[in-house]
Amino acid sequence: MEKNKEDFDAFKDGISDSFFFQIHRIKRTIFRHTNALMNEAGITLQLEQLPLIMILQRRNLSQRELSDMTMRDKSSILRSINALEKKALVAVQKDKEDKRKNIVSLTEEGISLAKSIRSLMKKAEDEVLAVFSVKERAEALETIRGYADKLDTL
Repeated sequence: MEKNKEDFDAFKDGISDSFFFQIHRIKRTIFRHTNALMNEAGITLQLEQLPLIMILQRRNLSQRELSDMTMRDKSSILRSINALEKKALVAVQKDKEDKRKNIVSLTEEGISLAKSIRSLMKKAEDEVLAVFSVKERAEALETIRGYADKLDTL
């Protein structure tokens, strides 16, 4: 038992300086709180379906565009879309100009769910980040946004 703790401590020490690991820790905490709030609200979505719902809230997109935006392969996107379609959260229609394209849009139920999820995500974020002052939150957001903007240029 003691050896396992030593192994874990050595592993933890080895990755504690990793930028990616620290970002992952923050993401995991926020997702854990968001999932708990979603479960309490009776929302049963798989984690990979969540970005699709949130992206489609802004505008209808083709399956290919969703694949590109989420950086997921087309078959993975198709599985998520099919699952969301079975739940009556999205509708899929052929593009009027290009019949090879399928356009995905939120149904009224999907729009309502997206609004609820957005509210729950905001609540989860507020709860998780409550350990920081308003100033610390603003500074962190500015820094992280700057990092994300720079990394988007790669």
